[in-house]
Amino acid sequence: MQEYQAVVRVRHEGLDLAVTGEALDKVTGALVEYGATAQLWPDVSEWTMTVRVPTLWDVAACAGRLVRTAYFEAGHGVTVVRVDAWAVAEWEQARELGG
Repeated sequence: MQEYQAVVRVRHEGLDLAVTGEALDKVTGALVEYGATAQLWPDVSEWTMTVRVPTLWDVAACAGRLVRTAYFEAGHGVTVVRVDAWAVAEWEQARELGG
């Protein structure tokens, strides 16, 4: 397994987590083991998290499913609209080379 950083953007009609504390707590609690942090807008949230999967190709499915499940368990439906990902080791190596 390799470690990847993922940014998962989801759309959730009629839900603004920035003003819905209980839902935010439930979603964040479900994602805490992945070191998830969020940027929140009305109807859209973007979660940055770390996942361990076999290949880069597995990141979108894994991270998307984790976020979708967290919302579902909090009583809200979402649609994953975008996942960006990169290998943590490669990112750290590039940062070291960049100075």
